[in-house]
Amino acid sequence: MKPPSSVQTSEFDSSDEEPIEDEQTPIQISWLPLSRVNCSQFLGLCALPGCKFKGVRRNIQKDTEELKSYGIQDIFVFCTRGELSKYRVPNLVGLYHQYGIITHHHPIPDGGTPDIASCCDIMEELEICLKNNRKTLIHCYGGLGRSCLVAACLLLYLSDTISPQQAIDSLRDLRGSGAIQTIKVRRVTVLVRLWSGADRHSVTSHQKGNEDPKHSIIHVSPVYILTF
Repeated sequence: MKPPSSVQTSEFDSSDEEPIEDEQTPIQISWLPLSRVNCSQFLGLCALPGCKFKGVRRNIQKDTEELKSYGIQDIFVFCTRGELSKYRVPNLVGLYHQYGIITHHHPIPDGGTPDIASCCDIMEELEICLKNNRKTLIHCYGGLGRSCLVAACLLLYLSDTISPQQAIDSLRDLRGSGAIQTIKVRRVTVLVRLWSGADRHSVTSHQKGNEDPKHSIIHVSPVYILTF
């Protein structure tokens, strides 16, 4: 599937403006095959369901019903609470719960990246979902920045043969050239792989510099991560 088209409108849609009919098109989901990392599952990526911002007029009830009909069992949300309010879906997480969809809310500020501990939590939860054959979807606002970054990290987390650039290219092939793409590029050190048996305590210890050098379980690699 093609990623949602970019929106050119520059003004926020005020509630005082003349009502505009909601879009009736199905929500666009891209499915990332994980066979190259020895996983038979697919990971879904999409833009924010129900979003009402600029030229986008999604219907949250319709979008959620569609996700449920597709068999989505777990959804990872990377928007902050402030963003959910801004995009007119303040009760999105609660609505997912009402539809029986397990929701993993890991807020990542727009323009930011998760720290090592948060990244570890997300990777572990995603791996559990996929190993249990649960149909899983991730989304941020546009489905191109934070979601693609997390998906790229997942490829690196599940494989010790894929390079960071190969992971990024996979997401761009799936979601278009706008994936993991901004004007400013900054070099940061992020967690890209965990060895078997890694846990959150170990990651925290590594961050603090308290790990036993004889039993280092984390491989941290400097990669070019784009500021979304």
